[in-house]
Amino acid sequence: MKLIHFINLGGPVNWVLAALLCFCFCQCLERTIYFFQTKKGSSRDVIARLKQKMSGTENLDEKTKMKKFHSECSILYYEMNRGLWFLNFISSVAPSLGLLGTVTGLIGAFSKLSQAGANVNIQDLSGGIWEAMLTTAFGMIISIPSLLFYRTFKRIIEKRLLAMTLYEEEEN
Repeated sequence: MKLIHFINLGGPVNWVLAALLCFCFCQCLERTIYFFQTKKGSSRDVIARLKQKMSGTENLDEKTKMKKFHSECSILYYEMNRGLWFLNFISSVAPSLGLLGTVTGLIGAFSKLSQAGANVNIQDLSGGIWEAMLTTAFGMIISIPSLLFYRTFKRIIEKRLLAMTLYEEEEN
């Protein structure tokens, strides 16, 4: 079966989940590329960037030097965190949307069941249950990798922040 067919079988909620999957994939790819490009020794690269930014501050007083250092650290921190809120959002919302699809699928199944009365056809019932299970699975399929990538990226950022803190202690 084709992916579009599965999305259609899951109902309208699956289309929202499919859009979230596309955004999640793009964000994970962008952040992965960013962290690989800035890896070059990871913590050493962060320290090298800080040293470069701090060059020429030897003649400044200690307070101004520290202010510039914290400013550069903040810029690096926000650069590393760019877009990660969206991965966190997707990992939180995707299971809820999957659950919403489950509920709508079951509502559809029970609606058909009540309309059929005594002439219950198993195919009418199975279509709604199929929709329910597909959206639940799709929500989890999106949520788990997005959470995994989010946590991995946050761990990389923590390591780099530790390197910046150690550099600050070395300089003082």
